[in-house]
Amino acid sequence: MKKLLLLAAVAVFTFSANAQEDEKAKSSKFGAKAGFNSTSLRVSFDGTSASESVSGFYLGVFGEFEVSEKFDIQPELQYVSVSEDGENSDFLIVPILAKFNVTEEFNILAGPQFDYLLDDEDGGLNRLGLGLAAGIAYNIDDNFVVDARYSLGLTNRTGDIDEFEGFDIKTTFNYIQVGLGYRF
Repeated sequence: MKKLLLLAAVAVFTFSANAQEDEKAKSSKFGAKAGFNSTSLRVSFDGTSASESVSGFYLGVFGEFEVSEKFDIQPELQYVSVSEDGENSDFLIVPILAKFNVTEEFNILAGPQFDYLLDDEDGGLNRLGLGLAAGIAYNIDDNFVVDARYSLGLTNRTGDIDEFEGFDIKTTFNYIQVGLGYRF
């Protein structure tokens, strides 16, 4: 799984490097971002569900690759850390977002998001997950952008937990993020 994430990151940054070298390539921008993250663990069992949320922060890098005047592709690589009662959990998150430019300042974002649980002890959960992210962004100026998004976990993260064998259990991670980015 780590190899898959590493391969995805290398592909994103190789693509971005090639886009910069091509003088005829459409506009490309790169940046860094940071902000607030809330991760919600939702467990469904036999028609009943419960969830628990933990808060923390995220740090990351992103690229913006212009496809047309109204449409960009925005891949990101984020490190997320959340904690509660002295317990920490860390994730790598790779959203690959379609960015629709409603105006020069206002954008709508949507696309798939991969997340990978970095904790040494995963509690029997599958480390790799897939979600669907959607959000909005506002360009403060040419360099600064503020955004907010929600990601709904689509992958059942319940792994090899022996005591629940034979039961229909679904575990997902959902994310809420609000952050500030800077384009170089």
